Amino acid sequence: MLSGYSVRVSSETPVRPHIDVLDGLRAIAIILVMWLHTWQLSWIPNYVQFNGFTLTWAMIPETGFLGVELFFFISGFCLFYPYARHVLEGTPLPTLRGYAYRRAIKILPSYWLAVAVLVAIAPFATFHDWVWQLGTHLAFVHNWWMDTENTINGVFWSLAVEVQFYVVFPLICWAFRRKPLVAWALLCATALGWRFYIDSQFPAGDAPWLLNQLPGYLDFFGTGMLAAYALTAWRPKLNRPWLCTGLAVAGFAAFGLLTYDLYQPRYTMPFWPCGWQVEHRTYLALAFFVITLASAGAHKAWRVLLANPMLAFLSTISYNLYIWHQVIARYLYQHHIPAPRTADPHGDPTWQWQYMLLAFGGSIVVSALITYVFERPLLKHGLWWPRRRTAPEEQVSSAA
Repeated sequence: MLSGYSVRVSSETPVRPHIDVLDGLRAIAIILVMWLHTWQLSWIPNYVQFNGFTLTWAMIPETGFLGVELFFFISGFCLFYPYARHVLEGTPLPTLRGYAYRRAIKILPSYWLAVAVLVAIAPFATFHDWVWQLGTHLAFVHNWWMDTENTINGVFWSLAVEVQFYVVFPLICWAFRRKPLVAWALLCATALGWRFYIDSQFPAGDAPWLLNQLPGYLDFFGTGMLAAYALTAWRPKLNRPWLCTGLAVAGFAAFGLLTYDLYQPRYTMPFWPCGWQVEHRTYLALAFFVITLASAGAHKAWRVLLANPMLAFLSTISYNLYIWHQVIARYLYQHHIPAPRTADPHGDPTWQWQYMLLAFGGSIVVSALITYVFERPLLKHGLWWPRRRTAPEEQVSSAA
């Protein structure tokens, strides 16, 4: 086993590397997002008091939307990693057909299932509204309009951003394979230019929506791609476990400091967090860059901590967990499950804990069932495409 890598052997494909620390990072991302959305409904206190001392962790759930940024970074890494190996190690070049198939088989079935279920039970004012909502969601362009962005499922906006990046990825990948630093710099410049333009030219009510369009996240995708290239190029130099562990800890410390810097002005900064996001998203992407590269070469104890079986399991079900957790949390809250003992459930600490545990547990159970009964069989046996033997580089990760 190489530092940061495990080798998995399949009877169908040759040996391929699996970067185990990405499992931990993906699990951290989904935990952050789930914690945010359930906290928004439960208002559960995020502190404890002991002998006059208060220990608070409120900044974790209140800035949990940063988990989406981490997902985008991981996606950029996973998408480009096979191509980085082709450039630097001479592995087979993944085909465009294979790339499209892997993205479709991973994203579409679970998404279609969720859309079908939610559209069937959602109340729509008119037939025209039903067609409009369904059409924009099936085309993954629902985030382009405010009246469709957060309707069927509040988390679907980020899947639209993700799929839109899939569409432009082949062109970006072509540039990255030739001039990775130049391509990365252009993606960062585009993201920064977009965010500063939106911040200066559009009213505050439109800013959050426009900042969450694809151009505003290109630095996360691009930095993930750069991390894949750097990890492949620097792999022999990462055989310094203690140095890499220290850098990984420093990367997480930087992530924590950026999170704290975001959290502090939440009540004083007008239109928070837009102003912070305009300037700091690229710094956050660079923190993810350091965490990923350093963790891949870190001491075994660090990698075991970051890629332990529980986090690996959450990583496996993370896509369906992302799709369903807010739906389940809202259903439980709206139907008073569990039943609170006070008129306002937020005044019942027992209900708050019961609700949080039930929302988390129910989401995990539902997502695991969909993943192992529905999604993974399709990943294994295929969808509508004639089944073919996929190159190992196309199967590095099932991605975000």
